[in-house]
Order: sequence, then C-alpha cells, then structure tokens
Amino acid sequence: MTSHETRAAQIFLSHHDFVKGVALKYAPWPGLMDDITQQTFLEFIRKEDRWELEKDLRPLLATMTRHVAMRLWRERTREKPEVVQKLAEHIRQLAEEQDVAPRYETEVVILRDCLQKLPEKSRELVQLYYYHDVGTPEIAGQMEMKADTVCRALSRVRDKLRECIQRQIQKGGDAAYA
Repeated sequence: MTSHETRAAQIFLSHHDFVKGVALKYAPWPGLMDDITQQTFLEFIRKEDRWELEKDLRPLLATMTRHVAMRLWRERTREKPEVVQKLAEHIRQLAEEQDVAPRYETEVVILRDCLQKLPEKSRELVQLYYYHDVGTPEIAGQMEMKADTVCRALSRVRDKLRECIQRQIQKGGDAAYA
C-alpha cells in the first residue's frame, strides 16, 4: 500500500460508522449492510487517487454507498426473483417497527412533529404513499388528481419535510424533546 492509499484507508475508517449508517438506510434487506460497506471501502481505495482527502468526504461516501447498494440490489434481484419478495417483507417490517434505534430517535420525533405541521392533503399523500404503499396512479385516482401532479406534490412534501427537519435541528430541536 502506498502512503496515499494508507491515508485513504485511515480516513475511510474514521467515517466507517457514517458509511454503515448510510448502508443500513439503503440496504434492501437485513444482513446486506456489511456487504455494502465493504464494497464501498474497496471502491473508495481503488479510486483513492481521485479524492481530495482533506475535504469533507461524507457527501462522496454517502453517494458511493447509495450507488453500491443500488447496484447490489439490482444484481441480486436479477439473480433471484424471491429476493424481491424478501425486500417487500423487509420494508413491511420496517414500517411496522415500533422501536427506533436510539441514535435516530431525535430525528424521528422531529420528523413526526414536521409531519403534523403539514396540511391535511399533504399528510394524506404521505400516509398513502409511504405507509400504505399505494402507487401514484392509485393515489391520483383516489384523490382525483393526475399521476404527475401526485409525483410533484410528493416531491414538494419531501422538500418541506427536509427543510422543517433542518430548521428544527438548527434550532436545537432535540433539546425541545429531551
């Protein structure tokens, strides 16, 4: 290993928990997080000469991890159709899960608060799409809208939620819930 590769490995290891968190978020089923993390590490080291190691590498690592997760998902679903069923079951379990990992508890509380601040129609969109797994064409039919309007509305709702969460965190929102 060259000194630059060694430095890249050290930097990656200092961000290991962050990468594992991102991998967990994008892992299509339990147990794949470690595979995603390892593959991200290998790709990071293989392309280490491209990275400016003095910069904040979190955005780069998050993007790399997401791409690795999507690639692994595509490869595995192509190989085994039953994987798609496992994926659906995993997502159902996550939706039904009551216990939240302690390190994300504050964010979940803030998200719930932000959801309550949304207009009724926006909350209904979120409920149908994310909690009841209803597709945009079906939502469009139920709410007497066009499917592309539903997609744009969901995008705006995600933006509003993201902004609300960021404002709450910047204001020290976690202290308000302690």
